[in-house]
Amino acid sequence: MKRIFYSIGIILILTLGVLADTPLLDYKTKTKSNEKERTYLLDLLRANLSNEFKQEFVFVVEHFRISGDYAWFRGTAKRKDGKEISLSEDIPYDCCHVEALFKKVNGKWQISESGAFSTDVWWDGIQSRYPKANKEIFQ
Repeated sequence: MKRIFYSIGIILILTLGVLADTPLLDYKTKTKSNEKERTYLLDLLRANLSNEFKQEFVFVVEHFRISGDYAWFRGTAKRKDGKEISLSEDIPYDCCHVEALFKKVNGKWQISESGAFSTDVWWDGIQSRYPKANKEIFQ
């Protein structure tokens, strides 16, 4: 019986050690090693914004970190065609910041929460809403 508890304890310690060693990756700058995943994530966000605002965007990445199954992006959007971003005058917007939290579910990235051109700090408290996310991705 002691061997079973000892074995379970060792497995738990090793599992926690592996989780603690999840690397923090900085995707602010595109590199050969991050290009595919970084582009995929930005394309997800780009499609989301395109559907909402009916414009094509490119991003100036200010912050983009990944750890484990979570990624946090902060940046500025610009229109792909170089024109000024056109936003509804009926809704207040603060152009041109964009933020997004991505989560990998069943091996595939999804957008968990995102906001574009918001006039408030919609992401306030996001770390508490996603306690499994490495807090360092937000810093």
